[in-house]
Amino acid sequence: MNVPRIKSIAIQITIFVALVPLVACQAQPEQTSDRDAWRLGYVAPSIYPVEINDMNAMDKQGEPMAPIAKQIQAVGEKIQSVRRTFPHYDGYAIPLSVFTIQAGEQLGGGTTELPDYFEINWTSLVNLKLYQTRVNITKQIRDIINKGTLSAPVDRPSEQEECHYFVFNFGFLPDGRVKVWLGGCGPFKYIETLQPYKVLGIDGFGLGNKEFIEEYQPKLIKYTKKQGYPDPRNIPWDKVNKVLHRKYDVQHKQWHVIEGMH
Repeated sequence: MNVPRIKSIAIQITIFVALVPLVACQAQPEQTSDRDAWRLGYVAPSIYPVEINDMNAMDKQGEPMAPIAKQIQAVGEKIQSVRRTFPHYDGYAIPLSVFTIQAGEQLGGGTTELPDYFEINWTSLVNLKLYQTRVNITKQIRDIINKGTLSAPVDRPSEQEECHYFVFNFGFLPDGRVKVWLGGCGPFKYIETLQPYKVLGIDGFGLGNKEFIEEYQPKLIKYTKKQGYPDPRNIPWDKVNKVLHRKYDVQHKQWHVIEGMH
């Protein structure tokens, strides 16, 4: 073998060795072995329930990548139920707690692989508009989920253990906005408030007739007034824009309710 050919082979080997770490770094999958399969959570103000029409986890090509259980449709716990966790709940704020969120799951064993985005089609029952919300799974979200943290379990709030966020929680507002938090690992971590990706029009139930709206809205108004509240179509945003959390006071060994914007 002549010298020029030996030098050529040596250069190719050097380049290959140099490129291997770069390729491996680019192709490295998310660290999922120590994570739970991701789950979903839905919450809405009691006075402003919503209907989940369709919920999908999508890949980059816009195709569903993981089947999601469809048992959750009506979102919004009754005021009496919420008051078991938030005793002075007024019915308007979003009550954010593991005890007031309605859980959604993947079908089967589920996967830890994250979708590229979630697509939610849902109806605001106060105005019967059908909204589509798109929740992009950004690098920020992936980094939070992949990184473990020390936090206190809900059933043992005075202790600390390592965990990963794995629950996507969605809080629905009656004008089509959706708040997003990560949960499953200590305090809820607020991500963003999303405007509707699309507004698909009136009558999200697909019945396509004004008679239904004219019949349904009076029933909703009547039910709301029976609970002691005014016409729900006049939304008091100073109350509806609030979110309730609970925080454990280790020193006094009791829970406190915290009110905020998210």
